[in-house]
Amino acid sequence: MSARNHSIDALRGVLLVLMTMTHLPTVWSGLFGEPLGFISAAEGFVFLSAFMAGKVFAQYETRFGVAAATRWIHGRALRLYALHMFLLLLAFTVIAWVAAKFHRPAVQNLLDFYFHSPRRAMVSGAMLIYQPPLLDILPMYVLFCVATPQVMRFAQVSRWSHVIGVSACVWLAAQFGLRAKVYGLLSYVLPGDLRMAAMGSFDLFAWQFLWVLGLWFGAMGFGHAQQVLASGRTVLNTALALSLSIFAWRHYSGPMGFSDLALHMFWIDKWTLSPVRIVNLAALLCVLLALGSKIPSTWPMSVLSKLGRASLWVFGAHIATVLAMLCFSEESDVQYRGIRGVCVLVVGYAVLLGTAILFEKFKRRTAVDTVSVQGAGS
Repeated sequence: MSARNHSIDALRGVLLVLMTMTHLPTVWSGLFGEPLGFISAAEGFVFLSAFMAGKVFAQYETRFGVAAATRWIHGRALRLYALHMFLLLLAFTVIAWVAAKFHRPAVQNLLDFYFHSPRRAMVSGAMLIYQPPLLDILPMYVLFCVATPQVMRFAQVSRWSHVIGVSACVWLAAQFGLRAKVYGLLSYVLPGDLRMAAMGSFDLFAWQFLWVLGLWFGAMGFGHAQQVLASGRTVLNTALALSLSIFAWRHYSGPMGFSDLALHMFWIDKWTLSPVRIVNLAALLCVLLALGSKIPSTWPMSVLSKLGRASLWVFGAHIATVLAMLCFSEESDVQYRGIRGVCVLVVGYAVLLGTAILFEKFKRRTAVDTVSVQGAGS
């Protein structure tokens, strides 16, 4: 297998920092949650995860066969599912108990279906059907990982252009309400009081397109993109112009983009991965590919790489931290400001860094124990 890419780790770290800023309950989350335009850390994280999944899956398949590649990606899905169940158990026990005993409306709103139907919530949560806010990213990731071997096989039997074309058609249908129509058809087999909103904020019919694009990019598209960028400056200049224009639009008009909510929902909505977000991500990706090699490996980059190497642990720690912080407020809309807000940021990011440090110590100890066992057996 190829050596670890520290630039990818650093990018993961940047996305984790941005995602944490979005989720921490402060007045600055809206301002800094989407600093580069109409695009959040979630889009970057899903695309980057799919890129690595496609790249590693292709490498495993080439060296060890499709069965080994499938075992690898399914093992990844199992670890993600285990983390999701841990966070769900934490939310349904400690967090829910604190919210009920001390009347914390922010948490009660977050877990409203659980408080209404605890048993149904636990069963449907384990089945990845019930997905409370903050706890709806990992289920999407798990499902996409499970589907990855089928997508990769279809790409081999057919062509990537066919796979992306089918995926794009599903994404387009999602822009016109495919999820609501499917929910209506399946509503008779779902718990009667489980609303569509309780099944996760992310529209899987839309976000699968981003995952498929990431798989293609990891399997073969990365080299093509580099060739296109190296052939001339037209693509890079266009990407720069688009990125700067959307950046200016975002910070001039605010996160909604339009005064008309209907226009926002169709063109910029995060949950359906609306068209502007696809364009924004593509433009930023071109800029990043062109400038990535020129970024120096300074101290902040090494810290971000440390976060990226422990991304799964860090992600879980940041979700647990946000849930805990919501338990400290008696308000339904928690937005800490001033000194309290600064303290929330300091504690939140300290937890991220502490988790990454603990992960590295754990990995080193595991490596030492493995070497010791191998030495003893020789």
